Amino acid sequence: MTETSAARCSFWRAPNYAAWFTADTASAAGGSLRALAVSLAGYAVSGSTAAAGWLGTAALIAQQVASVFGGTFVDRHERRTLIVVNAAVGVCTWGSVAVLFAARMLTYPLLLMIATLGSAVSGFLGSATDAMLRSIIGVRDYPKALSLNRGRDATINIAGNPVGGFLYGVAPWLPFLVTACLYALSGAAARRIRAPRKAHASTARPSFFGDFVSGWSWSLHKPLLVTIMIAAAVLNYGVNGVEYAIQLHLMQLDTSATLIGAIGSGIAAMMLVGAFAAARLSDRMPVGGCICVSFVFLCVCVAPMLLAYGPGASRGASYALVFVANAVMGLPFPIIDALLLGFVYAKAPTSMQGRIAVSLTVPAQALSAFSSASAGALLPVLGFRGTIAVFLATLALSTVMVLCSARIRRIPRADGWETAEL
Repeated sequence: MTETSAARCSFWRAPNYAAWFTADTASAAGGSLRALAVSLAGYAVSGSTAAAGWLGTAALIAQQVASVFGGTFVDRHERRTLIVVNAAVGVCTWGSVAVLFAARMLTYPLLLMIATLGSAVSGFLGSATDAMLRSIIGVRDYPKALSLNRGRDATINIAGNPVGGFLYGVAPWLPFLVTACLYALSGAAARRIRAPRKAHASTARPSFFGDFVSGWSWSLHKPLLVTIMIAAAVLNYGVNGVEYAIQLHLMQLDTSATLIGAIGSGIAAMMLVGAFAAARLSDRMPVGGCICVSFVFLCVCVAPMLLAYGPGASRGASYALVFVANAVMGLPFPIIDALLLGFVYAKAPTSMQGRIAVSLTVPAQALSAFSSASAGALLPVLGFRGTIAVFLATLALSTVMVLCSARIRRIPRADGWETAEL
C-alpha cells in the first residue's frame, strides 16, 4: 500500500477527525432523539394537534431564517468555539425542558419559546461543524467523509424516533434529559479539536454585511452552482412531495401509525446501504455520470407508485409496492451528497465553507416548505396516483436539468478535482 493510500484509508483515525466526528454525531443524535419528543410534549401540554404542529413549524422557520445569516457568522469566528457554544445552548435549552417537564411546570408557551430559541441557535451556529470538516481532511478524502456522515445520519434517523418515543413512554422528561447529555458530549468532544486557527494576512476585516454578500455573490456567480441549486430545489420538492403524499394518503385510509412510520424507516435503511456504497465508490466514479444516473434512478423508483391504490387493487399489495419503491429511493441520496456536494465544498475556499453551505442548502430547501401543503391540496382533487404523477413530473424536470447541463456531466472523479473548474 502506498503512503498516499495509507493516509487516505486512515484519515478517520486522526485525533482531530475523531473528535470532530464525535461532536457532530452527538449533536445529530440529540436533534433526532428530541424530534418526536417535542411533538409529543407539544400535544401533551396543549391538547391540540394543531398546536403541536405549529410548534414544529415555528422551530423550523426560526432555524431556516437564522441559518441564512449563520453561515457568514461561522466563517468570521473560530469554528471550534462556535461548536462548543452551540452544544452549551443545547444543554441549557433541552435540559430546562426536562426539568420543567419533571416538575410539571412546562406550558405550551414556554415550550414554544424554548424550542424556537433552541432551533434558532442551532440554525445560526449549526453549520460550524460542517464548515470545519474541510480544514481537517484533504480534498480527495472529502467524498468518503461525506459518505460516512450520510450513513451515520441514516442510522441515527432509523433509531431516533423509536428510541425517543420509548424514552418518552418511560418518562416524558427523559428524552430531553438524554438530548441535553448528548449535547454535553458534543461540546466536550469539540474542545479536543486542535485544528489550526485561520491565519489572516492583515488586521483589516470586511464587515459582516460584506462577508454575507461575498458568500452569496461567490455562489451566484458560478453557473454550475446556480444549476445545482435549481435542480436540487426541484428535486427536493418532488421527493418531499412524494413522502407527504404517501403519509397523508395512509392517514386517510386509517392506516396504523406503525405502518406509516415504517415508510420513513424503510427509506432511512436504504440510505444507510447507499452510504456504504458511496464510501466505496465515491473516489472511483466520475461525478457527472453518477449524478445523472442517480436522478434518473429516482424517477424510475417513483414510477411504480402510479400503479398503487388503483381501482380493484388491494390495500396490502399497494402498501407493499409503495413501501418498496419509496425505500429504494433512499439509495442514491448518499451518492449525490458525497459526489456533488463533496465536489462543491472541496472547490470552495476553506474560509467560506459556512457561507457556501448556506447558499447551497437554503435555496435547495426553499421549495420543500410547500411540499406538504401541495400534497394536501392535490390529494382530494387528483387522488393518490394523480398526486404522485405531479411530483414525478417535477422529478423528471430536475433530471432534465441535470442531463442537459454539460458542466455537471463533465465533473470528474475525486482525483481530478484539484484541476477541475467549478
